[in-house]
Amino acid sequence: MANGSLTTRQQKKGLMYRGYTSSPTDTQYDPPTKFTIGINGTTPSENNTDLVEAIPISDGTVNDNGSTNLTGSSGGDNSTDNTTTYKEGAGESDNTAQNLIANDTNATKIWTIAALSTNITATQPVGLWIYIKDATALAKFVSLEIKLGSDSSNYYSLSKTAAQLSTGWNWVNSGSTNVEDLTETGTVSGDIDTFIIEIVTNNATDEFVAGDVVYDLLRQWEDSDLLKLFNTGYPSLNLTNLEVSMKCTLLSNEGNGFLVDSIGTKNVDGYLMDIHVQDDESKSSTDEFIYTIKNRMI
Repeated sequence: MANGSLTTRQQKKGLMYRGYTSSPTDTQYDPPTKFTIGINGTTPSENNTDLVEAIPISDGTVNDNGSTNLTGSSGGDNSTDNTTTYKEGAGESDNTAQNLIANDTNATKIWTIAALSTNITATQPVGLWIYIKDATALAKFVSLEIKLGSDSSNYYSLSKTAAQLSTGWNWVNSGSTNVEDLTETGTVSGDIDTFIIEIVTNNATDEFVAGDVVYDLLRQWEDSDLLKLFNTGYPSLNLTNLEVSMKCTLLSNEGNGFLVDSIGTKNVDGYLMDIHVQDDESKSSTDEFIYTIKNRMI
């Protein structure tokens, strides 16, 4: 159910431009033809240019599906398979994630995949899931760092403090920022195939047992993966009621694994034209979401 909807200032400009220009040519004012979905609470404003956090609708590229055991070092032990707590999405069906097991020898806990099944593309954003079982496990965290590089000394870094994490599943991602624009340590050259998860805890003696902290599904995407065309035949105009309808469908294999709370419409140039906010809705492979958006002149 929608909790807030509005037309952006860009769309209002477009309506004026197309309504009062005899031969409109500026495509930034073209009507919306696509939609995007998001998480983490977009607050509707006519000045918004995008959703707070748009998420991939289509699969993108899976760099590691979570079925590969990570090698532990420092305060980390080798990971083990978790077939109970895992994340679906990106077209994967392995139903396996990795328990990040931590011992009591060092406050820095490290887990590594030295050769990813699919190398990281430097010019794309990146994201993965980290599950934290409860407040007890979270209280041990000082920080979480994801390293993606050519080796363990030359990498791009994505970091979160304990305050930026929560219990349950955390979508840890670079947003719209490409990997090569993350913080670089050393010099990354050649294949980006080394993947490291590093958790710093309050004490060297802090431990994680199976199920306390779980990693799953390292993936990347392109801008086109964040967008989908309206259903065929839309936008649909009702000139009697001065109403336009747009229908948007998320199929059972699209946008899975996320708590969807917003949808936006965009035109051919990627300008945000409408925003619609809803209660969190969990999207899984057993769901199909159909949105019908209606704008009326009054």
